Amino acid sequence: MAESRLSEEQQKKFALDQFLEAWDKACENGVEADLLCEVMIYLAITDLVADRGEELTASLFEDLPARIKDGEFSLENAED
Repeated sequence: MAESRLSEEQQKKFALDQFLEAWDKACENGVEADLLCEVMIYLAITDLVADRGEELTASLFEDLPARIKDGEFSLENAED
């Protein structure tokens, strides 16, 4: 894979913008948001497994329930 000329932060913003645009288009075409959530999580996990393997990927998610309960992914916390 070619090395990006964008900084990591720029890459994240670009990727987020692209995904949000695709998300909006899918919703406009009748795809339910809950289904999109499941598909995006599935794609992310399958890519991680392909890139880093099952063990490392599993270790990334070991503390996920606690992080969710602690509010790490709540939008009201992200805007502070």
